[in-house]
Amino acid sequence: MDTQKKEIALIGAGKIGKGYTADLFSEAGYHLIFLCHSLKQAEAMRAQGSYTIFKYRNGQEAPEEYQISDFEAYSTAAEYEQCLAVLARVRYATVHVYPGAFQAIGHMVGDAIRRRVAEGNADTLDLMLCLNYIDADRILKRYIEQRLETEEERRYFAEKVGVGMALTFRWGAEPQPWMLQKDPLCACVAESPDLPVDAEAFRGPVPPGAALRPLTKMRERLAYKLWGGNVSSAILANLSMQRGYAYTGEGREDDGVYLASVLGTREAEFGFDQVYHLTPAEKAENVRGRNHGERPREQVRQEQGYQGMDPVTRVGADPARKLARQDRLVGPAIACMRAGRIPFFLAKAAAAGFYFKNPADASACEIQDYIARRGIEAAVETYCELDLTDPAEQALYQLILAHYYDMSGEDPITLPYFKQ
Repeated sequence: MDTQKKEIALIGAGKIGKGYTADLFSEAGYHLIFLCHSLKQAEAMRAQGSYTIFKYRNGQEAPEEYQISDFEAYSTAAEYEQCLAVLARVRYATVHVYPGAFQAIGHMVGDAIRRRVAEGNADTLDLMLCLNYIDADRILKRYIEQRLETEEERRYFAEKVGVGMALTFRWGAEPQPWMLQKDPLCACVAESPDLPVDAEAFRGPVPPGAALRPLTKMRERLAYKLWGGNVSSAILANLSMQRGYAYTGEGREDDGVYLASVLGTREAEFGFDQVYHLTPAEKAENVRGRNHGERPREQVRQEQGYQGMDPVTRVGADPARKLARQDRLVGPAIACMRAGRIPFFLAKAAAAGFYFKNPADASACEIQDYIARRGIEAAVETYCELDLTDPAEQALYQLILAHYYDMSGEDPITLPYFKQ
């Protein structure tokens, strides 16, 4: 077995996989092996043999174009054996999938570990999780362990397999029509020069030559990315949708939306500081500059380029995940309430999330169906995962509902009473 071969499996072939990790590892000379769910996508990638990345740099109106080649592609749904063979061989893999796929991916990795043990492969396997989801590493580990049957397999997992978080700082947008006409398999992303990874999670060496930035305190850093950075985009997307805007750039031009994105971000950072502990230097190292919610609008206009035309449906996609207890809105809001600060704008953005509608977004459709069947009060309790016996969470629940009703435009006489 050639353990020195530079290759990497990329689990998931969406915007992050094709436009971020593939770019970084391809530039470092790695052979790429995409493991994607769709057989149609895998076949299209194999047939075409290459694809284009359109990369926007700050302040540029036109993107730079890069070609990605030297890759394989297999379907985890239809070509499982090929996928297992890859994971039983490689030393590195990145993971960029939605939470709904965590179980399937964890089980596949577990099956690959069993094969590695059976084949006598003593090499390490390090997984870098490019997932905006707190506790994703713990969840993946639990699903991996479900497939392990022997003590030898469990020992191999503990000693040879690293599962660590990575921080994705490139946004990925839907390609414009002219891009798709040029290359139907293209990816459209912003620039970010490296990928921060968990230095403490690796069982083998950090992938040599790749533009990775090993850091410690990764759980805190991921929380800060969500609560101190992604929160601004969530506020912007939810309130833009609620006010009828199609693009985030349009919402940012609305004084009310802009105000909420700035002040809500400040609330979230206050909440972060109540729960997690990063020094100012670590925060600056983590974020590498302030997010859009903390920069003057004119500066953002000059820097954002194509991002201003980013669809609200993409930025706010999967609202059920983003309204959850530990995520970017409710997580810091609870922390604020416990510390005696009213998270007025975070609650407002959470309320707007219950108006998020997109027929193509299964998560958004699920929430709207739940509201239609059970009512908004049950929906807020369920999707925000609030404990209504806790005084601070009961107060936050009331605040989110108040904002929701304030946005409704309904006759107040028809509105239901709050739960006591």
